[in-house]
Amino acid sequence: MTLMDETEIEAWHRRIRVDEPLGENSTRYMLRIGEQGLENHIATFKVEADPANGFEEYLYWRPLTELMTFSLLRTPCATERTAQLVAEYPSRFVLVATQHLPGGGAVVQDGRVLEYAHPRHLVMVHNQEPFTQISETVADLAGIWVPTELLGIPAGEPWSMAPMVDSSPLARATAAYVASFANDIAARRADVDTDTEVAVAGLIRAVLSTHRADTFQPADSELYVREVSRSLIEQNYRDPAFNADTLAQMLYVSRRHMYRYFADTGTTPAKLIAQRRLDQARRLLAGNSGMGLAEVAAASGFASAGTMSKRFRAEYGMSPSDYRRSAQSETAQNRQQDSGGD
Repeated sequence: MTLMDETEIEAWHRRIRVDEPLGENSTRYMLRIGEQGLENHIATFKVEADPANGFEEYLYWRPLTELMTFSLLRTPCATERTAQLVAEYPSRFVLVATQHLPGGGAVVQDGRVLEYAHPRHLVMVHNQEPFTQISETVADLAGIWVPTELLGIPAGEPWSMAPMVDSSPLARATAAYVASFANDIAARRADVDTDTEVAVAGLIRAVLSTHRADTFQPADSELYVREVSRSLIEQNYRDPAFNADTLAQMLYVSRRHMYRYFADTGTTPAKLIAQRRLDQARRLLAGNSGMGLAEVAAASGFASAGTMSKRFRAEYGMSPSDYRRSAQSETAQNRQQDSGGD
Protein backbone atom coordinates (compact mmCIF):
# COMPACT_ATOMS: atom_id res chain seq x y z
CA MET A 1 0.00 0.00 0.00
CA THR A 2 1.26 3.51 -0.88
CA LEU A 3 -0.25 6.92 -0.28
CA MET A 4 1.21 8.73 -3.27
CA ASP A 5 0.40 8.27 -6.92
CA GLU A 6 2.56 8.97 -9.94
CA THR A 7 0.86 12.32 -10.50
CA GLU A 8 2.09 13.65 -7.13
CA ILE A 9 5.61 12.38 -7.71
CA GLU A 10 5.81 13.78 -11.24
CA ALA A 11 4.47 17.14 -10.04
CA TRP A 12 7.18 17.29 -7.38
CA HIS A 13 9.88 16.48 -9.93
CA ARG A 14 8.59 19.28 -12.15
CA ARG A 15 8.47 21.68 -9.22
CA ILE A 16 12.09 21.11 -8.23
CA ARG A 17 13.07 20.94 -11.94
CA VAL A 18 15.12 17.80 -11.55
CA ASP A 19 15.08 17.28 -15.33
CA GLU A 20 16.78 20.65 -15.85
CA PRO A 21 20.27 20.05 -14.40
CA LEU A 22 22.47 23.06 -13.64
CA GLY A 23 25.69 21.07 -13.44
CA GLU A 24 27.25 17.65 -13.54
CA ASN A 25 28.05 17.30 -9.84
CA SER A 26 27.25 13.99 -8.18
CA THR A 27 24.27 13.86 -5.86
CA ARG A 28 22.55 11.09 -3.95
CA TYR A 29 19.06 9.83 -4.72
CA MET A 30 17.31 7.54 -2.27
CA LEU A 31 13.93 5.80 -2.42
CA ARG A 32 12.55 4.30 0.78
CA ILE A 33 9.31 2.32 0.73
CA GLY A 34 7.27 0.49 3.37
CA GLU A 35 8.54 -1.25 6.49
CA GLN A 36 11.91 -1.97 4.94
CA GLY A 37 12.30 1.70 4.06
CA LEU A 38 11.63 2.65 7.67
CA GLU A 39 14.04 0.03 9.00
CA ASN A 40 16.80 1.15 6.63
CA HIS A 41 16.35 4.85 7.31
CA ILE A 42 19.32 6.95 8.38
CA ALA A 43 20.51 5.76 11.80
CA THR A 44 20.54 9.22 13.37
CA PHE A 45 16.72 9.42 13.31
CA LYS A 46 13.83 7.18 14.28
CA VAL A 47 11.07 7.34 11.67
CA GLU A 48 7.59 5.92 12.21
CA ALA A 49 4.56 5.80 9.92
CA ASP A 50 1.04 4.46 10.28
CA PRO A 51 0.59 2.20 8.43
CA ALA A 52 4.25 1.28 8.08
CA ASN A 53 3.68 -0.41 4.72
CA GLY A 54 2.29 2.87 3.35
CA PHE A 55 5.49 4.81 3.92
CA GLU A 56 7.20 6.36 0.87
CA GLU A 57 10.12 8.79 0.68
CA TYR A 58 11.94 10.19 -2.34
CA LEU A 59 15.10 12.04 -1.40
CA TYR A 60 17.83 14.00 -3.13
CA TRP A 61 20.74 14.69 -0.81
CA ARG A 62 24.11 16.32 -1.44
CA PRO A 63 26.85 17.20 1.05
CA LEU A 64 28.97 20.26 0.29
CA THR A 65 32.19 21.55 1.81
CA GLU A 66 30.39 23.26 4.72
CA LEU A 67 26.67 22.61 4.32
CA MET A 68 24.46 19.63 3.50
CA THR A 69 21.43 20.07 1.24
CA PHE A 70 18.33 17.98 0.69
CA SER A 71 15.00 17.92 -1.11
CA LEU A 72 12.44 15.25 -0.31
CA LEU A 73 8.88 14.11 -0.88
CA ARG A 74 7.30 11.73 1.60
CA THR A 75 4.09 10.39 3.07
CA PRO A 76 2.89 11.29 6.60
CA CYS A 77 5.29 10.20 9.31
CA ALA A 78 7.03 11.18 12.55
CA THR A 79 10.79 11.74 12.52
CA GLU A 80 12.32 11.66 16.00
CA ARG A 81 15.74 12.60 17.29
CA THR A 82 15.69 10.89 20.68
CA ALA A 83 17.99 11.64 23.63
CA GLN A 84 19.62 8.26 23.06
CA LEU A 85 20.27 9.03 19.39
CA VAL A 86 21.70 12.43 20.32
CA ALA A 87 24.11 10.68 22.69
CA GLU A 88 25.04 7.97 20.15
CA TYR A 89 25.29 10.30 17.16
CA PRO A 90 26.34 13.79 18.31
CA SER A 91 25.73 16.54 15.75
CA ARG A 92 27.01 20.08 15.26
CA PHE A 93 24.37 20.97 12.65
CA VAL A 94 21.24 23.12 12.70
CA LEU A 95 18.45 21.97 10.39
CA VAL A 96 16.82 24.75 8.38
CA ALA A 97 13.88 23.77 6.18
CA THR A 98 10.60 24.81 4.61
CA GLN A 99 7.68 23.16 2.84
CA HIS A 100 5.92 24.00 -0.42
CA LEU A 101 2.88 21.72 -0.51
CA PRO A 102 -0.35 22.79 1.20
CA GLY A 103 -0.60 21.48 4.72
CA GLY A 104 2.28 21.57 7.12
CA GLY A 105 3.42 19.86 10.25
CA ALA A 106 4.81 20.40 13.71
CA VAL A 107 8.03 20.27 15.69
CA VAL A 108 7.67 18.95 19.24
CA GLN A 109 10.18 19.32 22.07
CA ASP A 110 9.58 18.85 25.80
CA GLY A 111 5.82 19.10 25.31
CA ARG A 112 6.12 22.33 23.34
CA VAL A 113 4.43 22.10 19.94
CA LEU A 114 5.41 24.48 17.15
CA GLU A 115 3.19 24.20 14.09
CA TYR A 116 4.31 25.30 10.65
CA ALA A 117 2.28 25.66 7.48
CA HIS A 118 2.69 26.10 3.76
CA PRO A 119 4.21 28.25 2.51
CA ARG A 120 5.31 30.98 4.84
CA HIS A 121 7.24 29.32 7.64
CA LEU A 122 10.94 28.71 8.12
CA VAL A 123 11.73 25.86 10.53
CA MET A 124 15.03 25.78 12.45
CA VAL A 125 16.04 22.92 14.76
CA HIS A 126 19.34 22.19 16.51
CA ASN A 127 20.22 18.58 15.77
CA GLN A 128 22.01 18.19 19.12
CA GLU A 129 18.70 18.61 20.95
CA PRO A 130 15.99 15.89 21.11
CA PHE A 131 12.92 16.72 19.02
CA THR A 132 10.17 15.18 16.90
CA GLN A 133 9.05 16.44 13.51
CA ILE A 134 5.54 15.38 12.49
CA SER A 135 3.95 15.53 9.04
CA GLU A 136 0.26 14.61 8.85
CA THR A 137 0.00 15.13 5.09
CA VAL A 138 2.25 14.38 2.12
CA ALA A 139 5.20 16.75 2.58
CA ASP A 140 7.86 18.17 0.27
CA LEU A 141 10.59 19.52 2.49
CA ALA A 142 13.67 21.29 1.21
CA GLY A 143 16.48 22.57 3.36
CA ILE A 144 20.04 22.68 4.54
CA TRP A 145 22.12 21.53 7.49
CA VAL A 146 24.32 24.37 8.79
CA PRO A 147 27.29 23.71 11.11
CA THR A 148 27.13 25.75 14.30
CA GLU A 149 30.63 27.12 13.65
CA LEU A 150 29.21 29.07 10.71
CA LEU A 151 26.58 30.47 13.03
CA GLY A 152 29.20 31.99 15.31
CA ILE A 153 29.54 29.17 17.83
CA PRO A 154 33.18 28.18 18.47
CA ALA A 155 33.93 24.50 17.79
CA GLY A 156 33.37 22.32 20.82
CA GLU A 157 31.51 25.00 22.77
CA PRO A 158 28.19 23.72 24.21
CA TRP A 159 25.21 25.60 22.87
CA SER A 160 21.50 25.03 23.12
CA MET A 161 18.76 26.22 20.82
CA ALA A 162 15.06 25.58 21.14
CA PRO A 163 13.24 24.83 17.85
CA MET A 164 12.03 27.92 16.00
CA VAL A 165 9.24 28.46 13.49
CA ASP A 166 9.42 31.93 12.01
CA SER A 167 7.11 33.71 9.57
CA SER A 168 8.63 37.22 9.66
CA PRO A 169 9.35 38.93 6.32
CA LEU A 170 13.03 38.05 6.69
CA ALA A 171 12.17 34.42 7.50
CA ARG A 172 9.79 34.15 4.52
CA ALA A 173 12.45 35.54 2.23
CA THR A 174 15.00 33.15 3.70
CA ALA A 175 12.60 30.21 3.30
CA ALA A 176 12.20 31.02 -0.39
CA TYR A 177 15.94 31.21 -0.87
CA VAL A 178 16.69 28.06 1.14
CA ALA A 179 14.16 26.03 -0.88
CA SER A 180 15.53 27.30 -4.19
CA PHE A 181 19.13 26.77 -3.07
CA ALA A 182 18.52 23.25 -1.76
CA ASN A 183 16.62 22.15 -4.87
CA ASP A 184 19.25 23.60 -7.20
CA ILE A 185 22.12 21.97 -5.32
CA ALA A 186 20.65 18.60 -4.30
CA ALA A 187 18.33 17.86 -7.22
CA ARG A 188 19.74 19.95 -10.09
CA ARG A 189 23.46 19.42 -9.30
CA ALA A 190 24.36 23.11 -9.47
CA ASP A 191 27.93 24.29 -8.94
CA VAL A 192 28.56 26.13 -5.67
CA ASP A 193 31.68 27.54 -4.02
CA THR A 194 32.58 27.79 -0.35
CA ASP A 195 32.00 31.55 -0.27
CA THR A 196 28.39 30.98 -1.30
CA GLU A 197 27.95 28.36 1.42
CA VAL A 198 29.26 30.80 4.02
CA ALA A 199 26.94 33.51 2.69
CA VAL A 200 23.94 31.18 3.01
CA ALA A 201 24.94 30.44 6.60
CA GLY A 202 25.16 34.19 7.20
CA LEU A 203 21.57 34.55 6.07
CA ILE A 204 20.46 31.89 8.58
CA ARG A 205 22.47 33.67 11.25
CA ALA A 206 20.61 36.87 10.43
CA VAL A 207 17.26 35.17 10.99
CA LEU A 208 18.46 33.70 14.27
CA SER A 209 19.64 37.13 15.39
CA THR A 210 16.03 38.31 15.50
CA HIS A 211 15.35 35.67 18.17
CA ARG A 212 18.57 35.57 20.20
CA ALA A 213 20.86 38.18 21.73
CA ASP A 214 23.57 35.93 23.17
CA THR A 215 25.72 35.12 20.16
CA PHE A 216 24.30 36.96 17.19
CA GLN A 217 24.57 40.52 16.00
CA PRO A 218 21.27 42.26 15.20
CA ALA A 219 20.24 41.87 11.59
CA ASP A 220 19.22 44.56 9.14
CA SER A 221 16.11 42.77 7.88
CA GLU A 222 15.55 45.06 4.90
CA LEU A 223 19.16 44.62 3.78
CA TYR A 224 18.92 40.83 3.99
CA VAL A 225 15.59 40.74 2.14
CA ARG A 226 17.19 42.75 -0.66
CA GLU A 227 20.14 40.36 -0.72
CA VAL A 228 17.81 37.36 -0.85
CA SER A 229 15.89 39.02 -3.67
CA ARG A 230 19.11 39.48 -5.64
CA SER A 231 20.07 35.86 -5.00
CA LEU A 232 16.68 34.64 -6.22
CA ILE A 233 17.03 36.81 -9.32
CA GLU A 234 20.43 35.23 -9.99
CA GLN A 235 18.92 31.77 -9.66
CA ASN A 236 15.86 32.40 -11.82
CA TYR A 237 16.52 35.14 -14.40
CA ARG A 238 17.06 32.59 -17.20
CA ASP A 239 13.37 31.63 -16.97
CA PRO A 240 11.44 34.00 -19.31
CA ALA A 241 8.36 33.69 -17.10
CA PHE A 242 10.26 35.01 -14.07
CA ASN A 243 9.38 38.62 -13.28
CA ALA A 244 8.79 40.97 -10.35
CA ASP A 245 5.41 39.39 -9.60
CA THR A 246 7.00 35.93 -9.52
CA LEU A 247 9.71 37.19 -7.17
CA ALA A 248 7.09 38.65 -4.82
CA GLN A 249 5.27 35.32 -4.79
CA MET A 250 8.51 33.51 -3.94
CA LEU A 251 9.05 35.93 -1.04
CA TYR A 252 5.40 35.53 0.07
CA VAL A 253 4.82 39.28 0.06
CA SER A 254 2.79 41.59 -2.14
CA ARG A 255 4.52 43.30 -5.06
CA ARG A 256 3.95 46.67 -3.41
CA HIS A 257 5.46 45.48 -0.12
CA MET A 258 8.49 44.03 -1.93
CA TYR A 259 9.12 47.32 -3.73
CA ARG A 260 9.27 49.11 -0.35
CA TYR A 261 12.45 47.20 0.47
CA PHE A 262 14.09 48.84 -2.55
CA ALA A 263 12.66 52.33 -2.06
CA ASP A 264 15.99 53.90 -1.06
CA THR A 265 18.23 51.94 -3.44
CA GLY A 266 17.64 53.77 -6.72
CA THR A 267 16.49 50.59 -8.44
CA THR A 268 13.60 48.12 -8.46
CA PRO A 269 13.26 44.33 -8.71
CA ALA A 270 12.00 44.64 -12.28
CA LYS A 271 15.04 46.71 -13.26
CA LEU A 272 17.39 44.23 -11.56
CA ILE A 273 15.86 41.32 -13.49
CA ALA A 274 16.04 43.20 -16.79
CA GLN A 275 19.63 44.28 -16.20
CA ARG A 276 20.75 40.77 -15.24
CA ARG A 277 19.35 39.41 -18.51
CA LEU A 278 21.04 42.14 -20.52
CA ASP A 279 24.36 41.54 -18.75
CA GLN A 280 24.17 37.84 -19.58
CA ALA A 281 23.28 38.57 -23.20
CA ARG A 282 26.24 40.95 -23.54
CA ARG A 283 28.60 38.37 -22.07
CA LEU A 284 27.40 35.67 -24.45
CA LEU A 285 27.44 37.93 -27.49
CA ALA A 286 30.98 39.02 -26.79
CA GLY A 287 32.38 35.61 -26.03
CA ASN A 288 30.38 33.02 -28.00
CA SER A 289 30.48 33.76 -31.71
CA GLY A 290 28.96 30.35 -32.48
CA MET A 291 25.70 31.06 -30.65
CA GLY A 292 22.81 32.34 -32.70
CA LEU A 293 20.71 35.24 -31.43
CA ALA A 294 17.85 32.89 -30.54
CA GLU A 295 20.23 30.78 -28.45
CA VAL A 296 21.64 33.84 -26.69
CA ALA A 297 18.12 35.08 -25.96
CA ALA A 298 17.05 31.71 -24.51
CA ALA A 299 20.17 31.46 -22.35
CA SER A 300 19.63 34.98 -21.02
CA GLY A 301 15.97 34.70 -20.05
CA PHE A 302 14.36 36.49 -23.00
CA ALA A 303 11.22 35.00 -24.52
CA SER A 304 12.56 35.52 -28.05
CA ALA A 305 15.39 37.04 -30.05
CA GLY A 306 13.01 39.85 -31.00
CA THR A 307 12.35 40.71 -27.37
CA MET A 308 16.08 40.71 -26.63
CA SER A 309 16.78 42.99 -29.62
CA LYS A 310 14.12 45.45 -28.51
CA ARG A 311 15.48 45.63 -24.94
CA PHE A 312 19.05 45.82 -26.24
CA ARG A 313 18.32 48.78 -28.52
CA ALA A 314 16.44 50.59 -25.75
CA GLU A 315 19.34 50.17 -23.31
CA TYR A 316 22.43 50.46 -25.51
CA GLY A 317 21.25 52.13 -28.68
CA MET A 318 22.39 49.30 -30.93
CA SER A 319 21.26 45.85 -32.01
CA PRO A 320 22.69 42.65 -30.49
CA SER A 321 24.40 41.91 -33.82
CA ASP A 322 26.05 45.34 -33.89
CA TYR A 323 27.18 44.89 -30.29
CA ARG A 324 28.65 41.47 -31.11
CA ARG A 325 30.65 42.88 -34.05
CA SER A 326 31.88 45.78 -31.95
CA ALA A 327 32.87 43.59 -28.99
CA GLN A 328 34.63 41.01 -31.12
CA SER A 329 36.47 43.69 -33.08
CA GLU A 330 37.68 45.23 -29.84
CA THR A 331 38.80 41.83 -28.58
CA ALA A 332 40.72 41.17 -31.78
CA GLN A 333 42.45 44.56 -31.54
CA ASN A 334 43.42 43.93 -27.91
CA ARG A 335 44.89 40.55 -28.82
CA GLN A 336 46.87 42.09 -31.66
CA GLN A 337 48.28 44.75 -29.31
CA ASP A 338 49.14 42.14 -26.69
CA SER A 339 51.01 40.09 -29.31
CA GLY A 340 52.98 43.11 -30.47
CA GLY A 341 51.30 43.34 -33.89
CA ASP A 342 50.71 46.55 -35.76
